[in-house]
Amino acid sequence: MRLLMSPVEDGLISGPGLSITDTVLRYVIAPVALFAIIALTSWIASAPRKESSESSINSIN
Repeated sequence: MRLLMSPVEDGLISGPGLSITDTVLRYVIAPVALFAIIALTSWIASAPRKESSESSINSIN
């Protein structure tokens, strides 16, 4: 019970609270979107490359 009555720290001014929309956007949608972007980027970067024909630099006739 003593914790509930503890004084506020010096210099701490509480601002307005977040709405449900803001909370969901900041803590659910944004992290999932960042994860999806990073996962997609790494998946594209590690995708198998198309087989190319031998170039003249790598082969000697």
